[in-house]
Amino acid sequence: MFVLSANGDMISIDHDDADSVINLENAADDTEFRCSACGTPVYDTPGGYVDECGEWACEDSEPVGDPDVDDAAAEVVRGPHRPQRVPLAWVNGAAIRTEPEQDSVTVSISVGDPRGAFTFSVRRVPDDAPANAGRLVMHVPHLDEPLQHAPLIPAHPGTYWVG
Repeated sequence: MFVLSANGDMISIDHDDADSVINLENAADDTEFRCSACGTPVYDTPGGYVDECGEWACEDSEPVGDPDVDDAAAEVVRGPHRPQRVPLAWVNGAAIRTEPEQDSVTVSISVGDPRGAFTFSVRRVPDDAPANAGRLVMHVPHLDEPLQHAPLIPAHPGTYWVG
């Protein structure tokens, strides 16, 4: 039995002759920002952050002007939405694939185009291989990789800035 943990929850997979795949998709809205005052998804526009209705004013934001004015005709104007990044909005999804015929495990994490992903694989070299028999080999994204999921900029050995 193969045991996997996702967000602290254990997921069990029975091994058989078929490949096993687990896909985790981000359940967040299709927005990168929410208003920290009202929680509404907001979108960046040239005129500022607006909600789905195109409104920049937030009902839960502090008023602009003096709300203590005793004049019934005085208009209290609400402040703008306060954008806050949605956690994990940058990830489209993740997948773990076990491949018994390759004796490998592959982890894929998509941070850009949903048709691709960064892929990390660990596999065991067969016992009858002429060299490195029984050892594990790890394949990771690298700068010279064709068709990269997103551009990589080296920070230091083993670490890259993405984008």
